[in-house]
Amino acid sequence: MSHAEDIYAGVSPAEFTHWKQVAHQVAGKLRSSLLARDRANQHPHEEIDWLRQSGLLKLAVPKSQGGGGADLVQALEISRIISAADGSLGQLIAYHYSNGVWSYILGTREQWQFIAQGVAEQGWFQSSISNPRDPRLQIEWDGEDLLVSGRRTFATGAAVSQVMTIAVWVEDQLVQYQITADRPEIQFNDDWDNLGQRLTASGTLQFNRLRLRPEDRLSGLEQQPESAVLRNALRNQFSQLIFVHFYLGIAEGALQQAAHYFRETVKPWPESGVEQALDDPYHRLKAGELASELAAGIALAEKTAHAYQTAFHAGDTLTEQQFGELAILTDQAKVIANNVALKVTHELFELTGGRSTGNHYGLDIYWRNVRTHTLHDPVTYRTREVGDYLLSGKLPVPRVYVPPKA
Repeated sequence: MSHAEDIYAGVSPAEFTHWKQVAHQVAGKLRSSLLARDRANQHPHEEIDWLRQSGLLKLAVPKSQGGGGADLVQALEISRIISAADGSLGQLIAYHYSNGVWSYILGTREQWQFIAQGVAEQGWFQSSISNPRDPRLQIEWDGEDLLVSGRRTFATGAAVSQVMTIAVWVEDQLVQYQITADRPEIQFNDDWDNLGQRLTASGTLQFNRLRLRPEDRLSGLEQQPESAVLRNALRNQFSQLIFVHFYLGIAEGALQQAAHYFRETVKPWPESGVEQALDDPYHRLKAGELASELAAGIALAEKTAHAYQTAFHAGDTLTEQQFGELAILTDQAKVIANNVALKVTHELFELTGGRSTGNHYGLDIYWRNVRTHTLHDPVTYRTREVGDYLLSGKLPVPRVYVPPKA
């Protein structure tokens, strides 16, 4: 499988320094307006345009297709920078990079190039509609075309996207289609009003006899059926990996904001016997604990990102052993990122104190964002998989999704 020789080839350290500077510039804009935007709870059309104008949407598209040429390790680091400023937009850009991986794995060379060039030349933002817990779509055939109808939930980013991947159960086969998002048969519902990740446009949408043509069907896996199962399973692994990185990015942003608040505002407790809060050893202890655990989580996340990239580039030669080892590493990273992000965003208030709970400070946003998304895929199942490997020596195998009952 090789749609492009320079797929996720990576850029030089000097070039990547430039891209990080670009990401920090966008992050500054997002951070300064976060509280007002979170309260407004609007679809992030303007914010996606900031990412588009900065060039970050095309960062991971190969240079041969007009993109930035970054590898997946570099793209994930960029997603952490954006997540530190705004967890919602960090999730969206991470999903966008992930959907690029999906297009590459699932599509033919021609299908992938169509998407890659749209992202590079027109600034397309990619979304996917694939919640496995949704009921079946209603389908009817019109010749070779498939007409689908029904409601989809957790349609993250779809309302602000230009192209989307749609998973459809056709009898007992899960078929992936990719279409532009401007079809009149798609109704986007502005109904996402949740505790956190409020700027991800993660509400519902409705398909009203949406026409899916044979050429919309992503058929790249069928060209190498002997390796299709493992290559397809890499999609799910990358989905887990983007969760890891934007959770940790949110935690980084939370700790940075808490440290800033501490330096500017916190006063010593009367019983501490110190002149300034910084001299209180309990504050230093808590700050050191949170910072150290976060650093360990990031180190594991980066190690996993490198391992994923190696597995991705193995292509058709990827073995079950290699996949299983990657899956365990990803599970471990997910467990740590989940727990560290929840801990940091919760316990930072022990550093910042009672006044910091004022809504005008917005320090609650970080916990709300992490708590909302960490429920998306219960971490207990990843923990169980790690424990199973430790006790039995059994490596994970690709997950198999079964058709919903209704």
